[in-house]
Amino acid sequence: MGKLLKIKAFLITLVVGFLVALIMIVVIAVCGYKVGEAYINEQANQMRANSKVINSQLYAERYRLLLNKYLLTKGYVPLERMVFYLQRTNNVLDTSNLSNELWDKAYLDNVNAEEKQMIPIKTVCKNLKSDPSIPTFNIESGVNANGVAIDVIDLCNVDGKDITESNDYDEVYYPLPYAFPLKTNFTVTSIVFEHRNVDLGNISEAAQASTNFHSGWDLAVPTGTNFYSMCDGIVSNVTNTQANDLPFKESGNSTGNYMMVTCNNGLTAMYWHLQFNSQPFGIKRGSMVKKGDLLGRTSTTGTSTGPHLHLGLKDKDGNLLDAIAYIDFTQYEGN
Repeated sequence: MGKLLKIKAFLITLVVGFLVALIMIVVIAVCGYKVGEAYINEQANQMRANSKVINSQLYAERYRLLLNKYLLTKGYVPLERMVFYLQRTNNVLDTSNLSNELWDKAYLDNVNAEEKQMIPIKTVCKNLKSDPSIPTFNIESGVNANGVAIDVIDLCNVDGKDITESNDYDEVYYPLPYAFPLKTNFTVTSIVFEHRNVDLGNISEAAQASTNFHSGWDLAVPTGTNFYSMCDGIVSNVTNTQANDLPFKESGNSTGNYMMVTCNNGLTAMYWHLQFNSQPFGIKRGSMVKKGDLLGRTSTTGTSTGPHLHLGLKDKDGNLLDAIAYIDFTQYEGN
């Protein structure tokens, strides 16, 4: 009888232990998802990867030159950080009037070339506070000499709090999740959230306004250039409506060809102006892809003016993000 009770007790212990382990696995899985989502949100906030600079056309040409010079070799510094740093270190409102040398220095001052990543904003703000050579910043708001409105950007103070004294900001380098989608030479021709004046001919005012506010990055490459998946994920859209390699003025096709991949972290990568049916066999809606997998070839379809890859990124709510801010350039495999 005593032996039977011991067996029962042992079996009960096993069952209880199994149930506890199962509950722990479920809790860890749920918490793991929440931590992952929170991590993406924290990363986006600290990188400010969805920030827009008003009247960015003032800076776009010079900024593109810096990107084409340093992006692959040094890493990425967003325009907002550039304008903030130049305003702060020179005590000026309109940084477009500053010299090329100062713009060049500002880019290099804000990037860690070894990490190929932007220096954490908390670190930069600490350096600014401790440098006696930097003039006192006393500009609040205004317009430039041509009457164009310019924001004063203060990344060191968020919601009235000094981030150098806040535990909500840190000085670590986040592991960036994505790979660059090209492995060949390219030229940045339009930046994300750029205000442009693109001539597409006879189109509606709404379509022209949509085109002029640029939702992603334009990377100029020859027609037929291979492009690759930025992330592990699932192909969520493949659309082919234009069989020829013609810009909008010649084709009249405003849809063109594009592909979307919903990445495993919940963001969606968008690739536009693709060559007709250029995706490899087996790449279709619902296909699973890995980071670095060949997705297709570039062209000049849809509302384009020449051959390039338009690269975009959005979150699960459809908000546009800065795709380049999430790319790990230490893993770049191109020329």
